[in-house]
Amino acid sequence: MIGQGVYTLAEVSRLTQMHPSTVRTWLKHRSDGVGRGPVFQSDYQSVDDDYAVSFLDLIDVLIAGQFRLRHNVPMRIVRRAHTLLQKDLNTEHPFCHSDLYTDGKRIFIAAANRLGEEKLSDVVSRQQFFLHIKEKLDHIDYSKVTKLAHRWRIANGIVVDPSISMGKPTIQNTAVTTYVIANQYYANTKNAALVADLYEVSEKDILNAVKFEQTYGRRHVA
Repeated sequence: MIGQGVYTLAEVSRLTQMHPSTVRTWLKHRSDGVGRGPVFQSDYQSVDDDYAVSFLDLIDVLIAGQFRLRHNVPMRIVRRAHTLLQKDLNTEHPFCHSDLYTDGKRIFIAAANRLGEEKLSDVVSRQQFFLHIKEKLDHIDYSKVTKLAHRWRIANGIVVDPSISMGKPTIQNTAVTTYVIANQYYANTKNAALVADLYEVSEKDILNAVKFEQTYGRRHVA
């Protein structure tokens, strides 16, 4: 788990801002056996009732949510694309790949044609489309080696990096979690300057962390 991040389903729901029932359905089998089963398989084995997922699992859910809710890609296309791309890209986490695009109806992967001109290939139908229709998913940083996501710039000045603090949201370029900062902010009567001095960050960093926790946190820390 070191370097891969560890998240509960509740954390996945909060960070992706997806409904808890949707996250659970996409990641776990229903207890009554109804439905087609989960879309994604966690990188971690569950222990009794404890169930956790990795950073790449988190990003899979995030991107699927973007396809489904932001771009209105049908769920059957999301499922089918994920299955096909696992084979095409030789990875369990194809939605974490840097070359995915959507036009709102289909999911594409970029590829160079014989003339070296980059085109888009519909993952499901295998038809090709020119890049003018693409919309790139942003705020994700990708590895130049694996082309898989390795950092999520989730909010202004805040990052989710599996190599730092077990993947919990932190102030950018530090290992200080937003949760710790927000609690210190309120414990010190909202004195951003004092907390900034204690953690050797800027007052803007403190306010970014507080705002983040107010929006994404497990609870309001005030």
